[in-house]
Amino acid sequence: MLRWPTSTMMLAGLLALYGCSSPNTSETAPGKELSPGAKGQFQCADRNGNDYIDQSELIYMRQCGIGEDLKCGEVPEGSRDRPPAEDFDLGLRMLQVTDADGDDRISRLEFRAHCNSAGKAE
Repeated sequence: MLRWPTSTMMLAGLLALYGCSSPNTSETAPGKELSPGAKGQFQCADRNGNDYIDQSELIYMRQCGIGEDLKCGEVPEGSRDRPPAEDFDLGLRMLQVTDADGDDRISRLEFRAHCNSAGKAE
Protein backbone atom coordinates (compact mmCIF):
# COMPACT_ATOMS: atom_id res chain seq x y z
CA MET A 1 0.00 0.00 0.00
CA LEU A 2 1.35 3.42 -1.00
CA ARG A 3 1.56 5.86 1.93
CA TRP A 4 1.75 9.61 1.38
CA PRO A 5 3.59 11.84 3.84
CA THR A 6 1.27 13.85 6.05
CA SER A 7 2.48 17.18 4.64
CA THR A 8 1.71 16.04 1.09
CA MET A 9 -1.79 14.97 2.10
CA MET A 10 -2.36 18.29 3.89
CA LEU A 11 -1.20 20.24 0.85
CA ALA A 12 -3.44 18.19 -1.45
CA GLY A 13 -6.36 18.80 0.91
CA LEU A 14 -5.75 22.54 0.97
CA LEU A 15 -5.49 22.71 -2.80
CA ALA A 16 -8.73 20.79 -3.13
CA LEU A 17 -10.41 23.02 -0.57
CA TYR A 18 -9.28 26.36 -1.96
CA GLY A 19 -8.83 25.43 -5.59
CA CYS A 20 -5.76 25.87 -7.66
CA SER A 21 -5.80 28.74 -10.13
CA SER A 22 -3.25 30.68 -12.07
CA PRO A 23 -3.23 34.48 -11.90
CA ASN A 24 -4.73 34.64 -15.38
CA THR A 25 -7.78 32.54 -14.54
CA SER A 26 -8.48 34.32 -11.24
CA GLU A 27 -8.32 37.71 -12.95
CA THR A 28 -10.84 36.71 -15.59
CA ALA A 29 -13.34 34.97 -13.32
CA PRO A 30 -15.88 37.59 -12.21
CA GLY A 31 -16.00 38.18 -8.47
CA LYS A 32 -12.95 35.97 -7.80
CA GLU A 33 -10.36 38.74 -7.49
CA LEU A 34 -10.24 42.45 -6.80
CA SER A 35 -10.55 44.75 -9.79
CA PRO A 36 -7.26 46.47 -10.65
CA GLY A 37 -8.42 49.73 -9.04
CA ALA A 38 -9.67 48.06 -5.85
CA LYS A 39 -6.53 45.92 -5.68
CA GLY A 40 -4.46 49.08 -5.85
CA GLN A 41 -6.56 50.66 -3.10
CA PHE A 42 -6.13 47.63 -0.85
CA GLN A 43 -2.37 47.53 -1.41
CA CYS A 44 -2.14 51.29 -0.87
CA ALA A 45 -3.89 51.07 2.52
CA ASP A 46 -2.12 47.86 3.60
CA ARG A 47 1.07 49.71 4.48
CA ASN A 48 2.69 46.81 6.35
CA GLY A 49 1.89 44.27 3.62
CA ASN A 50 0.23 41.70 5.91
CA ASP A 51 -2.85 41.30 3.64
CA TYR A 52 -5.08 43.11 6.16
CA ILE A 53 -6.02 46.74 6.60
CA ASP A 54 -5.40 47.02 10.31
CA GLN A 55 -6.79 49.75 12.57
CA SER A 56 -3.50 51.65 12.35
CA GLU A 57 -3.92 51.73 8.55
CA LEU A 58 -7.55 52.95 8.46
CA ILE A 59 -6.33 56.54 8.23
CA TYR A 60 -5.07 55.83 4.69
CA MET A 61 -8.45 54.83 3.22
CA ARG A 62 -9.30 58.32 1.86
CA GLN A 63 -5.74 58.85 0.66
CA CYS A 64 -6.03 55.54 -1.23
CA GLY A 65 -9.25 56.53 -3.01
CA ILE A 66 -12.10 55.41 -0.72
CA GLY A 67 -14.44 58.38 -0.44
CA GLU A 68 -17.47 59.24 1.67
CA ASP A 69 -19.60 56.89 -0.45
CA LEU A 70 -17.25 54.01 0.57
CA LYS A 71 -17.09 52.83 -3.04
CA CYS A 72 -14.02 51.13 -4.46
CA GLY A 73 -12.17 52.62 -7.40
CA GLU A 74 -8.81 53.86 -8.52
CA VAL A 75 -6.02 55.11 -6.28
CA PRO A 76 -5.76 58.88 -6.83
CA GLU A 77 -2.66 60.37 -8.41
CA GLY A 78 -0.18 61.56 -5.84
CA SER A 79 -0.63 61.20 -2.13
CA ARG A 80 0.05 63.11 1.01
CA ASP A 81 2.69 61.81 3.35
CA ARG A 82 0.62 62.34 6.47
CA PRO A 83 -3.18 62.18 6.14
CA PRO A 84 -5.24 64.40 8.46
CA ALA A 85 -6.56 62.78 11.65
CA GLU A 86 -10.19 63.16 10.51
CA ASP A 87 -9.49 60.64 7.75
CA PHE A 88 -9.50 58.00 10.49
CA ASP A 89 -13.29 58.49 10.88
CA LEU A 90 -13.81 57.43 7.27
CA GLY A 91 -11.64 54.38 7.88
CA LEU A 92 -13.71 53.47 10.95
CA ARG A 93 -16.91 53.67 8.87
CA MET A 94 -15.30 51.44 6.24
CA LEU A 95 -14.31 48.98 8.98
CA GLN A 96 -17.86 48.91 10.35
CA VAL A 97 -19.31 48.23 6.89
CA THR A 98 -16.67 45.75 5.73
CA ASP A 99 -15.45 43.73 8.74
CA ALA A 100 -17.67 40.65 8.40
CA ASP A 101 -15.86 38.48 10.96
CA GLY A 102 -15.51 41.17 13.64
CA ASP A 103 -11.73 40.93 14.04
CA ASP A 104 -11.29 44.74 13.75
CA ARG A 105 -9.37 44.58 10.50
CA ILE A 106 -10.26 44.30 6.82
CA SER A 107 -9.05 41.23 4.97
CA ARG A 108 -8.59 41.08 1.21
CA LEU A 109 -11.67 38.81 1.05
CA GLU A 110 -13.80 41.27 3.05
CA PHE A 111 -12.58 44.15 0.90
CA ARG A 112 -13.41 42.21 -2.27
CA ALA A 113 -16.89 41.37 -0.99
CA HIS A 114 -17.51 45.03 -0.16
CA CYS A 115 -16.21 46.24 -3.51
CA ASN A 116 -18.35 43.70 -5.37
CA SER A 117 -21.49 44.68 -3.44
CA ALA A 118 -20.75 48.43 -3.74
CA GLY A 119 -20.29 48.01 -7.50
CA LYS A 120 -23.70 46.32 -7.84
CA ALA A 121 -25.43 49.06 -5.85
CA GLU A 122 -24.64 51.71 -8.47
